[in-house]
Amino acid sequence: MILRTAIIVAIIIAIIILFVFLIIKNDVIAEKVKMLKLKTLLLMKKDEQAKRYALKIIDKYPNNYIAHKILGMLYEKEGKINVALDEYIRAVELNNQDFEMHFKVASLLNQTEKNEEAIIMLQDLLKMKPDYLDATKLLGNILYEEERFKEAVSIYMTALKYHPTEYELYYDIGMAFTRLNDFQRAREYYLRAAKLNSYLYNGQYNLALIAMIQGELDAAEKHFQKSLQEEELEAMGYFYLAQISLIKGQKENAINYINIALELDETLKEKIAEKPIFLLIQDKIRIPSEPSKKIVIKLSKKERKTNKYLEEMYNLVDSLNGSKVAKIQEEIQLEQEQQEQEQEKER
Repeated sequence: MILRTAIIVAIIIAIIILFVFLIIKNDVIAEKVKMLKLKTLLLMKKDEQAKRYALKIIDKYPNNYIAHKILGMLYEKEGKINVALDEYIRAVELNNQDFEMHFKVASLLNQTEKNEEAIIMLQDLLKMKPDYLDATKLLGNILYEEERFKEAVSIYMTALKYHPTEYELYYDIGMAFTRLNDFQRAREYYLRAAKLNSYLYNGQYNLALIAMIQGELDAAEKHFQKSLQEEELEAMGYFYLAQISLIKGQKENAINYINIALELDETLKEKIAEKPIFLLIQDKIRIPSEPSKKIVIKLSKKERKTNKYLEEMYNLVDSLNGSKVAKIQEEIQLEQEQQEQEQEKER
């Protein structure tokens, strides 16, 4: 009797366990079926329906991180960045190993000017995945924006261990060292970047400006000539080549260069007026009657900031060396007068 009762109890327990298992299994299957329907709606580009359906799934299965991820994507597509961020952050909380989602959150935090939060997110991501190149680049860019140049250098240097042939890292290090006024090390890294990518014309432009700051005119001339391949840098390249030519006493070259610069960008007339050295060829400078064509901006915000900084540094050095420039001009003028006197004697 006892044995029979025990068997009956065991059977009942087994039935209950089987019933619970089937319910759980069916719920898992039901969830997967719902997710399949959600993805189908996305493929059919029925975004509004997909959004409503994703909300229903999350209401029933609040820990479904993919549904949160998809919902975030749909909100982002609508331009609702803050709501999208909430969904993406929830997805990260539910699946900490989704590195792409970490990066997405950091990118949106940066877009919404929440840089400190973005920095923390990216630092955590790089601890988990130190070879994540896009995360390194974004973190470096944000640190540059925040003028935390030493930290940016450290981030880029660490990334070089994993990506030793990535020219952009050398280039970014060069820009960070530029802002630290460490021009020797900046030059070293620009040169390494240029060796890996011969089309890095802005790197050549920066090398030229550093050479100008350091008074190395031949090196500056060589680098400016290479930078002319980039349309956005062309006018300023010719502008500086004209200055180099004047310092070297090559007036005809200077006239040619400065007029080409003005044809490309007539607004340079203001910069020309600020430079006393151009008084030597003032009567030969042609101001265009028509505005120059619009140039497509390709350089990043960081690149343009670095260029501007180097240009300002050169202007500062140039103004401090004003007496030196005046002396060069005097020597050029004296040499020209002597040549004219010799030609007069020969006649």
